[in-house]
Amino acid sequence: MFSAKKLFFTISLIFLVACEDRDYQDCNGIINGGAYYDDCGECVGGRTGLTECIVDCNGQLGGTAYLNQCELCVEGNTDIPEDSCSNLNLNSYSYKTVIIGQQVWLAEDLKTDQFRNGSTIPDYNSEVFDSSGSKFVMVSEDYENRRFYYSAKALNQLAPIGWRIPTKLDVKTLINELGGDSIAGGKLKEAGYNSWDFPNQFATNEAGFTALGTGYRNNSGNLVDARRRYCFWTQDTLRVIDSIETYYWTLKLSFDSNNALLVPDSSGLGHPVRLIKDH
Repeated sequence: MFSAKKLFFTISLIFLVACEDRDYQDCNGIINGGAYYDDCGECVGGRTGLTECIVDCNGQLGGTAYLNQCELCVEGNTDIPEDSCSNLNLNSYSYKTVIIGQQVWLAEDLKTDQFRNGSTIPDYNSEVFDSSGSKFVMVSEDYENRRFYYSAKALNQLAPIGWRIPTKLDVKTLINELGGDSIAGGKLKEAGYNSWDFPNQFATNEAGFTALGTGYRNNSGNLVDARRRYCFWTQDTLRVIDSIETYYWTLKLSFDSNNALLVPDSSGLGHPVRLIKDH
């Protein structure tokens, strides 16, 4: 009797040890691996190289929709293209926007007569010192086609939350995205001769930026180089030796060139403003 009990105990112990020492095989067939089945029924993790499926921005488990640079849920089952972008609504005007590379730009120039705090931007007066920023407006029969030229001192008071005046680096990134300064100009300019003089060289507006031949406001308060030139301000300045004037970097496009050039310009002039979305 004692021998039978001892034999049963010994067999039970051997079986228990064998069960504890048995190797585990994961869903990927790897002994003691870390792969497992996720909520989509896929074998993931471990050595599979796959990650667990999640609920996408469209609310679909394992979906492929994602937030693009404009923070819109696109692709997957949304039926919304990846380059879609919502408009910027500012002071009762809806601005078109465009994705270029990893950046989001306004697809048109700023057209506001108010500073960010709601106060009115003074009109430019060549006989009065511009202490706080000013605007120069070219009136159009179509109210929405008015063209605004801002002085450099207005720049830090214009952009709404989530947007900003571009930096010199922002513009360099834009130019590089479009192939470099010798060919980017045509991809930024509006095609045809609606706003540009002939030959409007190489203009295709491939990027959707729609730069118009707006010209600029000079120190006397006159419009200069309309249909022949387009510049917009950056927020970066350049100090010139032996000069008391501050210069700001601008992007310059021309009717007779394919170039997109970063050039310094006098803060006393008036240029259009293009905003870029904050990262």
